[in-house]
Amino acid sequence: MLGVAAMAVQSGLVQISLEGAPSTTIITTNVTRFMIDVGELLRRGGTRDPAAVRSRVRHTWPAIFGFALGCGLGAAFEAAAGLRALALPAGLALLALAMGMAIEPAPRPAAVTAGDGAGGSDHRQ
Repeated sequence: MLGVAAMAVQSGLVQISLEGAPSTTIITTNVTRFMIDVGELLRRGGTRDPAAVRSRVRHTWPAIFGFALGCGLGAAFEAAAGLRALALPAGLALLALAMGMAIEPAPRPAAVTAGDGAGGSDHRQ
């Protein structure tokens, strides 16, 4: 269950902290999209918007590389330490959670409603 909790924290942090970044929890989709984009770039005239495709490739390859590196390191650590190797990613996830909770979120702008005097009728007395 600690591993599941670590994955949930990692997924949530990516979605909240790295807006616009490719998901790090759906690697198959990332690899598929990356290979389609590379194929489009290699095929001359294969895409209507080469700048957008290049941008996706630039943003996706680090996630794929990091996943592959993590798999290799995880396999090596598991071979050396057995199930104790699970303590490292779980501990890092807990550390990330603690760091995230220690940072005070930026204040959100107040929502404008019809009754606040911003163009709507103000019914306050």
